[in-house]
Amino acid sequence: MKRMSAQDLLNHYEAGQRDFLLLDLSGLDLRGASLPYMNLMGVDLVGADLSGADLSNADLSGADLTRANLSYCNLSGVELSHAIVGEANFTCANLSGGILNGLILGREDAQGPNFSEANLTGARLIEVQLPKANFTGANLTAADLAYSHLTKANFSETFLLGTFLKQANLAGANFRDAHLLGTFFVEACLSEACFENASLNCVNFYHADLNQVNFDLTTDYKRLVMPTGYGGDRCKFRQLKENRQENVAVKPPVQAHSVHW
Repeated sequence: MKRMSAQDLLNHYEAGQRDFLLLDLSGLDLRGASLPYMNLMGVDLVGADLSGADLSNADLSGADLTRANLSYCNLSGVELSHAIVGEANFTCANLSGGILNGLILGREDAQGPNFSEANLTGARLIEVQLPKANFTGANLTAADLAYSHLTKANFSETFLLGTFLKQANLAGANFRDAHLLGTFFVEACLSEACFENASLNCVNFYHADLNQVNFDLTTDYKRLVMPTGYGGDRCKFRQLKENRQENVAVKPPVQAHSVHW
């Protein structure tokens, strides 16, 4: 893998070059650099400092960003499919509109990264620490966020189809107008979360903490699984069952328990 210095990279970019495939850029200091639309497929950026840089619409698919500093980096529209980003710093990074299919994060600790409108289909965000992360309008279909710390994260209008959130800490999270189908919240902490106007088809809340959860205006409850002894607004759910019986089937899976009124 060919090695290139930070200055050589900047000089080639300024001269109009955009393709920098399979280079060794590990450890480079590119703080604040403006490098939109770069092709960095398969590049080694291990330990690189890209804080505050502009990499909007860059192609980083298959790149190795292990331990890279991406704090406050503009990664809007970036292609990060199957990139390696273990221990990377995404604090306040903007990944809005990014293509992050198959992205693997593990134990990352970042405050408020922006994943709005991003495609995170099949992504693995297991045990990540991303409080206040913004997933507005993102696609998290079949993503795995088990055991993650996502307190006060924003999932409004997000697609959570078959998303795995077992034992995730989602206290105070916002799921307003979200699209949930087969979402797995088993043993998750959802205290004070908001599901206002969200669809909840086949959602599994078994053993989840639903203390003070807001289910206002939510009308789609097909095959909903609730914790045993759920003590929420029973009057509202009873009225829902009477008015929308054709759309409500509160049934547990094997070895689970449904709500009893």
